[in-house]
Amino acid sequence: MKESHDRKHDPLIERLCEIFGALYQGRTIDKAWLCDKFGITERTAYRDLARLGHILDQVAPGRYKLSSHLLPSLHTGHLAEFADFAGVAHLFPRNDGQSLRNSMKNRDNIAFHAPSSRENRLIEDRINLLNRAITTRCEVEYHYRDKARLAQPYRLINQYGLWYLAAVEQGRLKAFELAKIEGIKETTRHFTPHADVLAELDSGVGIRFGSRVETRLRVSAQVAEYVTRRSLFPSQRILEQHDDGSLTLSTAISDPHTLFRWLRYWLPDIGILSPQSLREQFEQDLHTRYTHGVMLMAQR
Repeated sequence: MKESHDRKHDPLIERLCEIFGALYQGRTIDKAWLCDKFGITERTAYRDLARLGHILDQVAPGRYKLSSHLLPSLHTGHLAEFADFAGVAHLFPRNDGQSLRNSMKNRDNIAFHAPSSRENRLIEDRINLLNRAITTRCEVEYHYRDKARLAQPYRLINQYGLWYLAAVEQGRLKAFELAKIEGIKETTRHFTPHADVLAELDSGVGIRFGSRVETRLRVSAQVAEYVTRRSLFPSQRILEQHDDGSLTLSTAISDPHTLFRWLRYWLPDIGILSPQSLREQFEQDLHTRYTHGVMLMAQR
């Protein structure tokens, strides 16, 4: 009789253990998740929630997490959150916390070749001060390129391993490299964030701000694979895929010279189709650089 009683409770014990494991990893649970996960009825799900009620915190109507005092200092839920925050979650086939932790266990089999960075510990005080100023919406004063600045700080941006401050100075959104900012301090002046600035920061890529020009590019069949594998240009959209394998794509740029640097790297496989004025500007840029290069060679 006792053996039959134990067998009856085995599934319940196993289910509660698995629920606790999910909670311990930072998961939020509700009735629907329990029913789907374990194939139980709503009534049974309610009973399970009641059994665990003394260790749960309600975070929304009908949704629960493990009480904060029982959570570990770092669980896989935090790991997934940090991967998403740092912009690296997409590098993995699956980016839930447990899968990321499994990848870390195989770290000897995996290598990342990321852009190098300065020693960011040297700018820790600047990052902390700017984080506080952004949160409290306080204007900041500092020197940058030997010029006194008064700016409204909006966001910290890490671009290719370097930290920048996106801030509005004299009505214009600009990027300032943190390592070159000197004598920074908060002021007592507060500002109200402008919706247009926030929209540009949310929609933009990189640290080049301002009005954008819609540009069409031709891409040869030889490099089409690289362009479709990942976006090389801001707001990149493929407009046409031609029979010979080449592409026509569009991009929105705010700084022509940033685009020119990319095009010089990919010549002759990527070129400007329109607008004509930008194409002519690029051709002039190439001519100037070629002429300058010839003159330098002649001087040697």
